[in-house]
Amino acid sequence: MSNKPLNEDIHYLNGQIDALTALVMAVANCTVDKHEFRTSGLLRLQAVETALLHQSVPESRLIAIEHMKQWLENVTN
Repeated sequence: MSNKPLNEDIHYLNGQIDALTALVMAVANCTVDKHEFRTSGLLRLQAVETALLHQSVPESRLIAIEHMKQWLENVTN
């Protein structure tokens, strides 16, 4: 392992994302129907995207939101 801080290690960050994804899905499965989860999630993601469009943010943040929308559609179908 290198001396690079963990927050700069893309593999660590991807592992964190995978772990958070698993936890979010576990909570969603325990609390609501997957279609309700999809609808609510897409509405919240749209709200975040709209807010970001009114700010000066890097394009990669908007791309990340779009990728999350696609992920949500895939895991709830």
